[in-house]
Amino acid sequence: MRGRNVLVMIDGVSQTGSRDVARQLNSISPNMIDHIEVVSGATSIYGSGATGGIINIITKRADKSKPVSFQTKLGLTSADNFRRDSLAYQVGQTASFSHDKMDGFLGVDFTSRGSQFDGNGDRISLSPWQGSTMDTDTLDVNGRLNFNLTDKQSLSFGAQYYHDEQDTEYGPDYSYLQTGTQPSYKAIKGWSLDQQPFTERYAFNTQYQNQDFLGQILNVEAYYRNEKARFVPYGYSKDGVNVKQSQSNVDYAGIRSTVQSDLQVAERDLKLTYGLDYDWEKDHQWADFYTPSHNGLVYTPTGEKQGSGPDTEIQNIGTFVQGDYALTDRLNVQAGVRYQYVQADTDSYLTARNPITLMAADSTDADKFLFNLGAVYELTDSQQVYANFSQGYSYPDVQRVLRDVAAYTLTTSGIAPITVNSYELGWRLNQDDGLNLGLTGFYNTSDKVVQFNADRSVNVVDTDQRIYGAEATVSYPFMENYKVGGTLGYTRGQYKDAADHWHELNAFAVSPVKGTLFAEWNNDEGYGVRAQMQAIKGTDEAYKDDQALKAAGLTDGNSAAEIKGYTTMDVLARFPVAKGRVDFGVYNVWDKQYKNVFAQQAAVTNGNSLLAIPAEGRTFGLSYTINY
Repeated sequence: MRGRNVLVMIDGVSQTGSRDVARQLNSISPNMIDHIEVVSGATSIYGSGATGGIINIITKRADKSKPVSFQTKLGLTSADNFRRDSLAYQVGQTASFSHDKMDGFLGVDFTSRGSQFDGNGDRISLSPWQGSTMDTDTLDVNGRLNFNLTDKQSLSFGAQYYHDEQDTEYGPDYSYLQTGTQPSYKAIKGWSLDQQPFTERYAFNTQYQNQDFLGQILNVEAYYRNEKARFVPYGYSKDGVNVKQSQSNVDYAGIRSTVQSDLQVAERDLKLTYGLDYDWEKDHQWADFYTPSHNGLVYTPTGEKQGSGPDTEIQNIGTFVQGDYALTDRLNVQAGVRYQYVQADTDSYLTARNPITLMAADSTDADKFLFNLGAVYELTDSQQVYANFSQGYSYPDVQRVLRDVAAYTLTTSGIAPITVNSYELGWRLNQDDGLNLGLTGFYNTSDKVVQFNADRSVNVVDTDQRIYGAEATVSYPFMENYKVGGTLGYTRGQYKDAADHWHELNAFAVSPVKGTLFAEWNNDEGYGVRAQMQAIKGTDEAYKDDQALKAAGLTDGNSAAEIKGYTTMDVLARFPVAKGRVDFGVYNVWDKQYKNVFAQQAAVTNGNSLLAIPAEGRTFGLSYTINY
C-alpha cells in the first residue's frame, strides 16, 4: 500500500515474516472473517514489516446473545459456460456457545473449485510461478475458547488449520518456446506432477487480559504458526533439461505485551500505551529436481535436492510507548517512539548458481529508534483535518536474497533494514446521515530499494526512493435506502538509478491510477442490490523511462511493463428465503478479456511471458446461509 510493504495480520498476529512467499491472503477462508481493519501508511507501533500499512483480519467470535447458535452456508460458483468442470462448491458450518464464564466458536469451511475461464471462453492456465486457485480444494478450520476468569480478567485460546492444494490436469502451453511464437495462454491437458502447489498452515495463539492491573489494562499475547508452501516447477526451457520445484517451510513464534493507562495531565486526558514484543522466525527452503517431457507437461522426479538459500533465523525485539493527548477540546495529538532490534543468522549453504562452493554461516544485527507524531483538529463536529509523520521498519527477505546468487554471504550481500519515513495530510467530513468525504495526500521516502531481477536474483540497493500520491473516498446516502460512493487513488514513485538520476518505479511498487464506483439499495426486510465498478488506468511512464535507460546502456532491477488499463463491473443481490438468506452475484458482468496489473508486470520482471495470464471472465455466484 502506498508503494510499500503491507503487514497482514489475523486477530493481531502477524502473517508476514522475513520470508515472504506472497501467500498471506491465502491463509483464511472469507467465510471465517467477521471484519477487516485497514491502516494506511507506515506505523512504528507494530514493528517490522508495516512500512506501507496494516491489514488486520478479524475472525468470527461466539454469538454472546444466544446460549447456542449455528450457521450453515452452501455456495455454488460457475463460469458463464456452466460447464461441470468450471463449478466451485462451498460448504461452511459454524457453531458457538456462550455462558457466563465461558464461550466458544468453531468453524469449518470447505471449498472445491474447478477450472477457470477467461473472457474469450478459454480455460485459463495455471501461473508457472505461484500456481493458481483453479482445480483446488481448500479446508479451513478455526476455533476459539474464551474463559472469563473474573469480572476483570479473561483468557482465550485460538487455533487454525488451513490447507489449500491444487490438483489439476492442465498445465501451461510451453509450445511457444519451440515455435518462437507468442504464447497462447491456454491450459493444455496432460499436466502430470506428483506434488502440486499447496499451502498448509497450523496456527495457535493465546491471549490474556487484565482490565485492572495496577489501575491499567494489561494485554499479553503469545502465538505460533507453522507454514508450508509448495510452488510450480520453474526454469523450463525444453524437454530433458532438469527444472526445480521449491518448497518453503516457516516456523514463526512470538509474544507481545501491552499496557494501557488513562491519566490526567493539566486536567486533560492522556492515554498512554507501552509494551514489549518479541518474535522468532526459522526459514527452510529447498528444491526438488524434475526431468520434464511431453512439452513441459510431464515431470519425472530425479531424486536430487538442492537448498534454496541458507536456513535462516530472524529475531526481532521491540519496545514502544505511544501517547494520545487532548491539547484542547478540538485538538488531539499522538506521539510515540519505538526501539527495534533485529538479528539474522544463516547456516552454511551452497548457492544455486555455484553449487560446489560452500558459503560460511554468518550473522548480522541492526537496531533503530522509530518515531511517530500526528495531530487531529476538529473544524466542526463533523469535519476534521489531520497530519501525521511515522516511521516504518522492515528487514529484507534474507533467504530469498541469498538464494539465486553466485557467492554472497549475509555480511557481503548488502542486506540491511529499510526504514520508511511517511508523511500524511488530510481532511475528512463524516455526517451521520449525509455526505462522507475524505481527501488524503501522502509522501514517503527511504534510502534503500529491494529489486527483483529477470534472472531471479534480488538486490538490496543503497539508493533513495520516494513515493507520493493522493487518495479520495466518498459516499452519500439518499432517499432512505439508497447509497452511492467511490474511491480514487493516484500513486507515483521514483528511485535513483545507476546514473544517480530519478527513475520511475514499475507497477510492482506503484499502482496505476485506480477508481471505484458503487450504488446500492437495502431495506430492513433483508433485500439488497449493489452494482460496483473498478477502473484501472493504463500507464507507460515507467516503461518508457526503462526503455530510455536501457538505450543509454544502463540496466537495473526495475524492468517495467507497459500497463494496459481495464474496467470491470459486478452486480450483487441478496434476499430472504425460508428463514435464511440467498446471495447472488455476477462478476465481470461485461465478460471483459483483460490481464490484471500483477500479471502484466510479473511477465516482464521475471522474463516469463506465460505469467501474463488472463483474468477470469464472467462468473456467477449463488449461496444460501441460514442462522439457527
